[in-house]
Amino acid sequence: MKHPALLSLILLTVFSCSQAAGPDRHTRQLLSELDGYLSAREMYRAKKTHQLEALSDLARETQEKDRAYDVSMIIADEYFAFSFDSTQLYLKRCIGLAEGDAERKNAAAIRLGHLYTKSGNYMEAHQVLYDQIDTSTLSEELKTEYLLALYDFSRDLSGNSGMVERLSIPPYGPYRDRLLSRFPEDSEEWRVLKRDIFMDQQNLPAADSISRLLLKDMKPEERNYAIHAFWRSEIAYARGNADDRLTWLVRSAEGDVVNAVRDYASLTLVAAHILPEDVEHAFRYLRIAQEDALLYNAKLRPWQISRLLMDVEDAYMAKQERQARLLFIAMWLMAVLALVLSALTWFLVNRSRKLSRVRTELENANNRLEAANITLNDLNRQISHASKVKEEYIVSFLEDLSDQITLFRAEDNRYRNLLKQGKAGEMLKELSINSRSEKAREKFYETFDRTFLGMYPHFVEQFNSLLREDARLYPPKGRLNTELRIFALIRLGVDDSKRIATMLDYSVSTIYNYKVSVKNSALGDRDSFETAVKNLEK
Repeated sequence: MKHPALLSLILLTVFSCSQAAGPDRHTRQLLSELDGYLSAREMYRAKKTHQLEALSDLARETQEKDRAYDVSMIIADEYFAFSFDSTQLYLKRCIGLAEGDAERKNAAAIRLGHLYTKSGNYMEAHQVLYDQIDTSTLSEELKTEYLLALYDFSRDLSGNSGMVERLSIPPYGPYRDRLLSRFPEDSEEWRVLKRDIFMDQQNLPAADSISRLLLKDMKPEERNYAIHAFWRSEIAYARGNADDRLTWLVRSAEGDVVNAVRDYASLTLVAAHILPEDVEHAFRYLRIAQEDALLYNAKLRPWQISRLLMDVEDAYMAKQERQARLLFIAMWLMAVLALVLSALTWFLVNRSRKLSRVRTELENANNRLEAANITLNDLNRQISHASKVKEEYIVSFLEDLSDQITLFRAEDNRYRNLLKQGKAGEMLKELSINSRSEKAREKFYETFDRTFLGMYPHFVEQFNSLLREDARLYPPKGRLNTELRIFALIRLGVDDSKRIATMLDYSVSTIYNYKVSVKNSALGDRDSFETAVKNLEK
């Protein structure tokens, strides 16, 4: 066996073992799109903050009592999903401004009770909605808003009953039945209630139809888009359609970003959905969700996020164990490589010694053997050089693996300590900037390029000789580009597109497109192009 073939085999085996299962192409596309929105979230948040500051300035400048009430209610509505404390402040201000006006006071109180419900403050919501509102003075319009608040309170409390044990959970069905008669048929509110009924009845096709109508012609910039998209994801989940569920969760999260919402569930559920295939993305999304939940300052979302921490930790630890096993296999393969190369070196050294003895004996022969003697000297120098190159490659591979193990161990210890200390936020922040997989992939590309060009120094030149002049490839010195790496693997005997895609971390279609593009630029017969590549530098 020739040593380049052996080296290539071990190298490709190590790389193949280091690849762990990841998200599919559909998921990667959705996450990439979501990442784009998240990268711009500060811009959307600045726009929202500017709008709120302008309204706050208007409220401070307004002296007339009724006008100040109206402006404060508008501000509270704008703050509702952005800041719990600010919403509560303005609603309580409205209650104070409405003293003596039962209608306005009840309107602000109902909105405050609704705020407490949505933020998970169920004791406070119960106190406001059941003890502080005089229902006998409510107008028809306020009765409808009051019934909506009671409906949301009952339904949300039943879904999070573990948070409050001292409250009995009233049935929400009667509230919903009364509300249906108060809204025009096919209005947005009526359709939301019908969707809830169909969901409770497990009539998922009907619920899906209603949800499609709610989202029809609605843009992500509209406030209710994210809510309706979230419920489409819930319907998809109930129907067992994981791809559709993730699609609508991502759409909902994007709508939350565009509207600068801080009190949301979609991004947290995206993180839960992609575990354990994409731990890094899950950690980053949970960090963002936790940051927004703390800024919003309600207790429901942080509690929901904390329930995922154990699952996140388990997924992370499982990933570390899998990587440790793969590194162990890689170390064994490298040890085998070292032993085989050592045996090969021993064989070549012994052969060199024998050739040296033959050369000494031939020195006393006639002049006709002098040319042969020179040839043997050249061969001896080539063998010595090959031995030195192999030793350098062995040391280089061992050093690379040792450095990587040391780095992973240090990071693992650091994250484990942070988890034990309860510093999940700090760990998530560190993980968000840690792109270990990307660094490992780039390190592999660098090692692969250096090793391959060391064994085949004229490969790029000879490869370009097979192509038209306008299509030739000129990568940076000492490196290969994607097309050259694909055909370098083909030169090493790996001609299956699926294996090449796995090794280089691309999709099979991407590898196929690269191969077709290069073959179309061949000088000779494109069907025999790969055979010509396999014969380079032989």
